[in-house]
Amino acid sequence: MLLAYVDESDHGDFRCFAAVVADEDATKELTDRLNAVVRQASVDFGIPATTEIHGHPLFHGKESWKIVGHRARAGIHERVIDAVLDADVTLLLRSVSERRLVARQEHRNYPVRFPAEQICFQHVLQRVNKLAERRQTYALVIADERGDRERHRERFATYQTEGTPGVYMHTTLSSLLDTVHFAPSHHSRMLQAADMLAFTYRRYRTVEETDPRAQKIMDRMWRKLEESGKLFEPGQWP
Repeated sequence: MLLAYVDESDHGDFRCFAAVVADEDATKELTDRLNAVVRQASVDFGIPATTEIHGHPLFHGKESWKIVGHRARAGIHERVIDAVLDADVTLLLRSVSERRLVARQEHRNYPVRFPAEQICFQHVLQRVNKLAERRQTYALVIADERGDRERHRERFATYQTEGTPGVYMHTTLSSLLDTVHFAPSHHSRMLQAADMLAFTYRRYRTVEETDPRAQKIMDRMWRKLEESGKLFEPGQWP
């Protein structure tokens, strides 16, 4: 069975979701690797060994990460990405341009106009389902806890009974088990890995770093992701 850990990030009209898809062995391996990264940071900088690896605080030096210098935080960011890429996982990166989506819906006079966030999450679910089908197994989706989780569960149930909206990749998600499960990311290194991927994806696509050194690091991490062979059908829509 596969476990798909999902988180999102957004900036302006850019809405994206990232997913880390792994079996139980890879989940344990990556969790251990990420625990080791934070454990070393605890030794080096005195932060708690249970500190959450969260993209925004880590990048900007907030919360527990405020006592860690910029260069060190950048190094930890890259070590997290390296740990993910060293694990036996498949990575999903999908985004939706809210501006282009609204323009498309208006131009084609869509009878039902779903929000960008819903469409993007649907695209991730469709691809997790596709991965599970290819491996002749099932997958369970675990997402970061959020206030509108009941609405996502209702949509998921509708997809499983009526199929996903539209004709493109129309599916009842028959290889996805149960419902979408939501968990607090501060207790899950795998959700933290998904968060770091989503943050890196969103920042690389929407921000030009003012510091050339920071841009160099972002370029290098993105190149690693692209060349890893672990990205499954990445892309933006429309």
